[in-house]
Amino acid sequence: MAVDELTKVFRWILDVEPEWPSHEDIRPRKDASLRWAQGETVQRSLSLLPPDERQRVLRFYHIRDAKLSLGSQLLKHCAIVRTCHVSWPESIIAKDHNHKPCYIPANDHDRQCEFNVSHHGSLVALAGCSQKDVQLGVDVVQIDVAKDVPKVRQEGWQSWVNTFEAVFSAREVQDIVSWEPVDTLSEEDTLQAKIRLFYAHWCLKEAYVKMTGEALMASWLQDMDFRNVQVPRAASTLPIGQSNDDWGETVSDIEIWQSGKRVRGVRLELQAFRDDYLIGTAASKLDLPFSPYQLLDLERDVLPVAGSI
Repeated sequence: MAVDELTKVFRWILDVEPEWPSHEDIRPRKDASLRWAQGETVQRSLSLLPPDERQRVLRFYHIRDAKLSLGSQLLKHCAIVRTCHVSWPESIIAKDHNHKPCYIPANDHDRQCEFNVSHHGSLVALAGCSQKDVQLGVDVVQIDVAKDVPKVRQEGWQSWVNTFEAVFSAREVQDIVSWEPVDTLSEEDTLQAKIRLFYAHWCLKEAYVKMTGEALMASWLQDMDFRNVQVPRAASTLPIGQSNDDWGETVSDIEIWQSGKRVRGVRLELQAFRDDYLIGTAASKLDLPFSPYQLLDLERDVLPVAGSI
């Protein structure tokens, strides 16, 4: 698990389900996370967190939320340790003026670590780098077609999209509503392709907003739109020889417009993972290279970084 010194944005993925399996009979309840935490691997992982972070992980009623929270905290600490060359106990996660998690070095001349984390489904994604004066944003979204298709059929495509109009500009809404796939598809496949396009827009906007440190209720959201949004194809749909295990296409020729003016100097990228995930990455420097995402293994890549504490 290499960290690209200064020159690149490193990007990691952790799938929490195989790392911390749970019994299906543990239903959402006040002590669900506590019951799940009795497992040896979970206890070992929790022991690496400060008491306040450990308590936040164990407050969740849903075990999946606890897993994602635990994975998120471990990746943040891991990024700080690997990038800043500090010990695990020194990798203190603070909050900036926007309440965005960050690392504040003890001294101005110490190594920096900018990072951002997102989680959805069973994945935790982290983007990080050691450059100063760089802001990063990452968003991962799992597309649940089985959940969305019935709602779209009931409400109608335009009505369903309009439900989210507070997040998108008028042009984006029109682009999403009017889009049709180039290939001739069945009615069902066309609807699924449209839903995938919707989440491509959503994922990019989330990543960009997180880069700025603001939330999806930012006052300028409806004045900003992404143009030339292409949906990266999943690995299973790529021709033989073009796919790389679970990794699908990557698209990056996305234009950002704010109040009718082109925004330059920001790098955006959208990555397909497996059949149902999209991962958006945003960086405030256009010339900052992105390393390919790495799917991490807890035992191999994360726990050894903590060492003996």
